[in-house]
Amino acid sequence: MSPRPCILVLHGMTMSGASMLALLGPVADALEAAGFELVAPNAGVALSEAELAGLVPWLRQTYAKVGQDASAWFHEGAFWLPDEARYEWFGARTEGGRKTYTALDAGLAAVASAVEGRHVVGVLGFSQGCAMAALIAGLAKKGALPYGESLRFGVFLSGFLPRFDEPALDPWPIAELRGLCITGTADAFFPGGEAMREVADQLDAPELHVIEGLQHTVPTEPEWVARIASFAAESLR
Repeated sequence: MSPRPCILVLHGMTMSGASMLALLGPVADALEAAGFELVAPNAGVALSEAELAGLVPWLRQTYAKVGQDASAWFHEGAFWLPDEARYEWFGARTEGGRKTYTALDAGLAAVASAVEGRHVVGVLGFSQGCAMAALIAGLAKKGALPYGESLRFGVFLSGFLPRFDEPALDPWPIAELRGLCITGTADAFFPGGEAMREVADQLDAPELHVIEGLQHTVPTEPEWVARIASFAAESLR
């Protein structure tokens, strides 16, 4: 068993575990300084070049709708690192009105391998990784994953509540878990905070913050870095 409390860190779509840690930047540094081990696996499915290329028009349109430039965020050194594969957790497909997450089983297997032998006390997820973190927290607290008793808190950043028909899982609500939910008013994908409120609604007593002007990224200002690190540390007391 790892001697340090472990936080499972889950990346967004088109990212990897390594690029997620890079995006966290000072948040990761503060959590490690507080004594946490950060484990950031890659999702179970790598995106093909064709899939990545197909996302480009949608990304540009989504950012343009709110007066932002997608290329300012989705470029090497921001959401991905040089010469790395890029991943997603869900692989959503809809047929006959039913939504299937085709990549979810592979993602859960990747997480299980990454945290084996570790003392998992928290989850932290960004964007699609926020949705995956909420799902994992709910499953763990319902006894479907082995670290339900040790899991104490979740940090949910700029994401959404996953909804799907297959695989047939029942993670909601998330019981007995402290939750810190942070999003921004200028998030190109989830503006105004409504998507994050749906995540918060699944928690017993969530702490929800909608940061004025924050775009679709991780808050790295000193105030928020300190708040995230203190929330995690206090959750173990």
